[in-house]
Amino acid sequence: MSQQNTNTENYRDDEIDLRKLFQAIGKGFANIGKAFVNLIVRCRRVSITYKKLLIAMLVAGVIAGVTYNRVSKPYYNTSMLLSSEYFNGRLVENSIEKLNTLCKEEGRIGLANVLNIEEHVAKNIKEFNFEPLVSEQDIVDVEVLKQKLEELKVKDPDIEKVIEQIEIQNKKTYIITVRVFDNTIVGNLQESLVEYFRNSPFVKNRIDINRANQLKLIDKLKNDLAQLDSLKKLFNQNLKANAGRKGEFSSLYIGESGALDPVSFYDQSVMLYEKLQKAQLQVELGDDFEVIDGFTVFSRPESPNIIKAIVFSVLISIGLAYLLVLFIEINKYLNTIEKKRFGNLQ
Repeated sequence: MSQQNTNTENYRDDEIDLRKLFQAIGKGFANIGKAFVNLIVRCRRVSITYKKLLIAMLVAGVIAGVTYNRVSKPYYNTSMLLSSEYFNGRLVENSIEKLNTLCKEEGRIGLANVLNIEEHVAKNIKEFNFEPLVSEQDIVDVEVLKQKLEELKVKDPDIEKVIEQIEIQNKKTYIITVRVFDNTIVGNLQESLVEYFRNSPFVKNRIDINRANQLKLIDKLKNDLAQLDSLKKLFNQNLKANAGRKGEFSSLYIGESGALDPVSFYDQSVMLYEKLQKAQLQVELGDDFEVIDGFTVFSRPESPNIIKAIVFSVLISIGLAYLLVLFIEINKYLNTIEKKRFGNLQ
């Protein structure tokens, strides 16, 4: 009997706790609503009190937007896909940082020398940017790796470090973006930028070594094919002579080394020829460094037009106006406290 009473009291205590919980949640939402309404009322009061300041800042924002649109040069964005077996994040990032540093120089002579372009072309370049090309398979692989690391109870910061290191080392294709003031220079700029990456010491040495090795492989495959063709002729002659002596043609040649299948000679020849074609294709295409998609000339500038410039400048000016009002109100509050505390001493 006493156990039933105890269970009933515990159930009532739990019910009271749930009521208090829901009441607290309701009060929390009510307080948030009141705070939001009070904020709107205060903003309205401040706007009315300092309407002259707000109007002045609004007009200043419109003037600033129009002035910026008239003074600033329109710029154009274009990008290309550049892929290399020897690329990594640090290499591309360092190369782009060097170009952007040269873009900040006044004369642009350094940029013109590095890219092997004329100085007036260098002066029309605003900046460079890059980002790795992330495929859907890359995203899937990263998510699978994250899941496996989590199963091994690896901490989140360590997981992020591992993923970052993998992305730095394994990215081979990058989107190289250039922002220019004159879109007519894009055609010549592509070739210069490709040569800039190709002729970097790290990449150039590996391209030269790889090409030399491929040429050696091509020579060896050609020599092996020539020897194999000679061997096939001798084998066929020997096979016909042997078949003539026995009075019938046999597909097998029985010699000191055992049975030989003549078809294997032709299979080996086809395999070597396919390797030769593949090696020649790699040399012709230069697939260890290639441009997947080049620059495109756009006639429409990426820079904000007059409407966007006005909107941005007005939003900034209004934000500054309310920040100034906040400082004024804080100063008034501090003056009031100062008068209350130290007014009687004066």
